[in-house]
Amino acid sequence: MKKVLLLRLISLSTTVFAADKSITEAEARKIIAPMYANFSMPIIGGTKNLLEQGTTKDWVSCSGEDFKHCRGREESVKAFAGYAKAIPDLKHVIKEIIVMDNKIVVRGELSGTPAGDFFGVPHSGKSFKIMAIDIQTITGSKISKTYHLEDWASALNQLKAK
Repeated sequence: MKKVLLLRLISLSTTVFAADKSITEAEARKIIAPMYANFSMPIIGGTKNLLEQGTTKDWVSCSGEDFKHCRGREESVKAFAGYAKAIPDLKHVIKEIIVMDNKIVVRGELSGTPAGDFFGVPHSGKSFKIMAIDIQTITGSKISKTYHLEDWASALNQLKAK
């Protein structure tokens, strides 16, 4: 019983220590700035350069739990270029940042007007505005992993609306 209690106390003190080492919101904004510059057109500084500045070499961006739903820098450069072409006025606005230990949660708003057909929706000149949630894991002073979720279904509904 004493051994379990001692281990429990060690565990609690480690958690408290980690929380004391948490990144401040100002530091978080600085760390994520290169990444989020990729989501406001035009991209200033080039996607590849921004990703190299803001992410670790082994960074992955994931939209699901399985590794098959993750992509690294090179694939992300291509994906970001595709979005820049499809939505030339894409904007990302950070609405809220939550920091816990080495995690940064970003609640953002994406908006834009597709330049042509978009995910099967015929071009109409309409714009969309959707919510995005990202969980960034920080290693050192760079993003090492991103989990992201965008409400693209809502974007499509807005683009289809009469």
